[in-house]
Amino acid sequence: MSATPVLDRIPLRSARLSEPSVRLALRPGDVPLVEPGDRVAPGDPLLRRPRHPQVGEQALHGMTAPQPGTRFGEGMTLAGGGRHPLRFDGAGEVLYATPGGRLRAVISRHHAIVESPVAGTVVSLDACALDIRVDGVAIQGAMVVGEPSFGPLIIAVDSAEAELHAQGIDVRHAGAVLVAGSRVDVESLTRARAMGVRGVIAGGVIGGDVLALRASIDRQEASVHASPAFALVVLDGYGKRPIPRDAWDALTLAAGETVGLTVTPPLVVLPRGATHAESEPDRVRVAAGPHLGRIGRAVELAGSRRQAAGVYQDCVRVALDPLVSPGPPDLVDVPIADLERDG
Repeated sequence: MSATPVLDRIPLRSARLSEPSVRLALRPGDVPLVEPGDRVAPGDPLLRRPRHPQVGEQALHGMTAPQPGTRFGEGMTLAGGGRHPLRFDGAGEVLYATPGGRLRAVISRHHAIVESPVAGTVVSLDACALDIRVDGVAIQGAMVVGEPSFGPLIIAVDSAEAELHAQGIDVRHAGAVLVAGSRVDVESLTRARAMGVRGVIAGGVIGGDVLALRASIDRQEASVHASPAFALVVLDGYGKRPIPRDAWDALTLAAGETVGLTVTPPLVVLPRGATHAESEPDRVRVAAGPHLGRIGRAVELAGSRRQAAGVYQDCVRVALDPLVSPGPPDLVDVPIADLERDG
C-alpha cells in the first residue's frame, strides 16, 4: 500500500517558522521606547516598565480629568493649580476617573528596561501590545515560563535524550541559553537562575517544577533588586520527552550564536543560517507511548489494534530506525494518535 493515504491521516507538526511575528504585552504604566518601523536587535530597549507599581487615587474636586493613558512624571501637575493642584507622588499613567469624582493612576518610583529578545522590525504598537517581525527562523515550543530573553546558545547535554543536572551548571554559563535535553528539574532551574543563565530549552518538564519556577519568578519580581529576564522553553510537553530530532539538529547548528526566547508565541528564535535538511516525506516521529521520540518510516495502515486498558485504536505500521546502527529497522504498529510528521 502506498504511504500517501497513511500520511494523510497523521497530523502535521509545524515546528519551524520563517520570519515569525512575536508580541510583547504592554502593562499599565509601560512606556514604549520604539516606534513602528524601527529596527531592533537583541538587547535593544523596547519598554520602560514600572517596578512595584501601585494604584494611586486623588479627588478631582470638580477639576477636568486628564485623558486615560496620559503619562506624567513625579510631582507633575495634572489639573488645577494654586494651593491644591492635582498630582501624584510618583511617575505613572492615568487609568480612569470614577463616577464619584476620583482619579486613579498607576504610579511607581522605580522602573526597569524591557529588552528586545530578537532582531527584527517593529510592525505595530498600541495600548495593549508591541509586535515585532523577526529576522530569522524559529522553533515552535509547546509552552514557556518566564519573560522574553536572549543569549548565546550552549548545548549542555550530549544528546536529545539526556538530562541536565544541577551539578552541570556553573558560572561559565552566565548570560547564556542552555539546551537541557529531555527534561530539566526545579533544582537545575534554580541553580541556572542563580548562576545568571538567561534561559533553558528542554524537551519536557514536570508540572510541579513549572509551578515552583513560576512561584520563584514571582518572588524575584517582588524583591528590591531586579534580576535579568529568564525563560524556560519546553519544546515537546510534560514529562521526560526527548527533544525532536529536527529541533535538536537546528539547535546544534546554532550553538554559539545568539538566540532569542519569546513568550507570545513560545519560540526559540535562531539565526537565518541555522537551517537543516527537510525530512523525507514518509518520515514520522513517535510523540507518545513506549517508543516516544523514535523516528521511522510510515509503511501502511495496520487497522484497529487493542491497546492498554482494552482500548482499540487505528494504527500505522512504522519501520522505526534501529536503536543500534547499523541494523534492521524495528517494524511496529503505532496508534495514529501517537504519531506526527513534519509540516
